[in-house]
Amino acid sequence: MKLTIPIEGMHCRACEITIGQHLEKVPRVTRVSVSLKTKTATLDVTSPPSQKELLRAVQTAGYTIGKKKQPWLSHNPSDYKDLCIGILIIGVLAILYNLFGVNKIITTGNIASGGIGVALLTGLAAGLSTCMALVGGLVLSLSARHAKKHPTATVMQKFRPHIFFNVSRIVSFFILGGLIGLLGATVQLQGAPLGILMIIVGVVMFSLGLQLTSIMPRVSAGGFTLPPAIARFLGLQKHTDKEYSHSSAIALGTISFFLPCGFTQVMQLYAMSTGSFITGAIVMSVFAIGTAPGLLGIGSLTSLIKGKSSGRFFKITGIAVMVMALLNINSGYTLTGLPVPSFARKSVASTQASNGQTLVTTYTLAKDIIPATFTLKSHTDYKLIVDSQDDGQGCMSTIMIPGLFEKPLLLEKGKKQVLSFRTESPGTYKITCAMGINRGTITVV
Repeated sequence: MKLTIPIEGMHCRACEITIGQHLEKVPRVTRVSVSLKTKTATLDVTSPPSQKELLRAVQTAGYTIGKKKQPWLSHNPSDYKDLCIGILIIGVLAILYNLFGVNKIITTGNIASGGIGVALLTGLAAGLSTCMALVGGLVLSLSARHAKKHPTATVMQKFRPHIFFNVSRIVSFFILGGLIGLLGATVQLQGAPLGILMIIVGVVMFSLGLQLTSIMPRVSAGGFTLPPAIARFLGLQKHTDKEYSHSSAIALGTISFFLPCGFTQVMQLYAMSTGSFITGAIVMSVFAIGTAPGLLGIGSLTSLIKGKSSGRFFKITGIAVMVMALLNINSGYTLTGLPVPSFARKSVASTQASNGQTLVTTYTLAKDIIPATFTLKSHTDYKLIVDSQDDGQGCMSTIMIPGLFEKPLLLEKGKKQVLSFRTESPGTYKITCAMGINRGTITVV
């Protein structure tokens, strides 16, 4: 005889396997068929098992018997406990990073001055700092979501896509680095297109991070997912023998060349200045090799964590991904050049334009640019002269004004960079690095 029972909490093909394995152990059950589509389990039994036996088997698998609509917010206190623990851990890590930031290992010399050793050191710093925020954050969100949906996969199966991603990243950085060295800025995204790309990636990261936290069951169960075409492209396919798409990992590794990690952009600017395919290719590929340890470290975390500890790990991962996503969305909006909304503007003392339409600011490592705020008239031509007393550092090695001056310029000791622009629309514009990190404001009235 057949017996059909509803199952709550199913969200992927791996759930079918896990539930089926536990129900097959119930006495008098000869065959089990579990359906994700109908969220039911159909049992062939010699005689009906007790409700207690069935409930114990399903709960042991991590699910419950029943059928009800998932709530928007979790009613499980442990989810919120894990959320608070995750926020605390991420907060402590953020404080430690600000105090002992890995990018501080490069404290002398201009990272855009070239050299294979400098490119490698820059890559090592980037792989554990700003590249971790965007490239690493995207990889972490996708790999963690993938690992959560496919808990029965082996460690090597979970880790293999990261190897393909990093090999593809190194090869593509070699080819594209050579091209920008040969052709100049034709291969590099900057300004508004780059900002839009950051926002899109940030939204993808945030949605995947939210799913990992399990705080919103309806979202985690699939109420809010990526479009099928994007999911397939990023390798988030259903649980099949070919669930690990090497082509998707390779494509993502190639695309990462265009994602705006600040260190990456500085090395791209240097590669452009060489005017050489070989030099540009070597510099960018060595930089990518330097980022590999940090990015592979992310892959190892999501591949090795399993069992009961995986639930809390995925929640903490989700929080980290959401924080990184919000930072990148904010930076992306800044890079679009759109004026800062009035509710987000801060009241700060501004320096009026002096010497006609010429503005002067001084850059130092210790204090960044001073003065950093200016009030200007609309429909007027201006020049902002940046007098560099030190070489720029890390992702703050460049300066630009999204919406007014789109091309990032390198800050080099003893060199005065001139940013010429015209103010058209009134509003507040940010002075930033090429990654959109704020370093000052220009208010146009």
